[in-house]
Amino acid sequence: MPFKDLKRKQLAASIAGKQLLPIDKLGQRLKDFREALGMTQKQLAKRLKISQSAVSQIEENILSSTLKTITKITAALDCELLGTISSRLPLEKRLLIQAEKVAKRMLNRTFSNMAMEKQAPTKEAYNYQLKKLVNELIADPGPELWEE
Repeated sequence: MPFKDLKRKQLAASIAGKQLLPIDKLGQRLKDFREALGMTQKQLAKRLKISQSAVSQIEENILSSTLKTITKITAALDCELLGTISSRLPLEKRLLIQAEKVAKRMLNRTFSNMAMEKQAPTKEAYNYQLKKLVNELIADPGPELWEE
């Protein structure tokens, strides 16, 4: 099977399965789709009423394009743009990391003042307070969790 046919089959399967890809790979996906259709940049540019160099620039650096432009391109290729936002970490894990950061900052201020007065608590007491504060912050996360 020629490489071009294999590439077209892989692209078709990916599109049919509505496979997600990072936004920075979207330009390459549009290029691959255009090429799989046998369409030149010049032909796509004519459909979009833009220059061929603009199509080239969009395919090379999609991040410089507006969502409106990307939508127009997908429509010109008879496709639809589907979007999602996915977290690099599970939401609960992200909250836990941030809550621990905030709780440590809060406790370190308090405990350093206590240490100056020679009233520093034990490591167990610190860990207990840390866990308690983290749980409170996670129970009802609000804007204070994201203050720097």
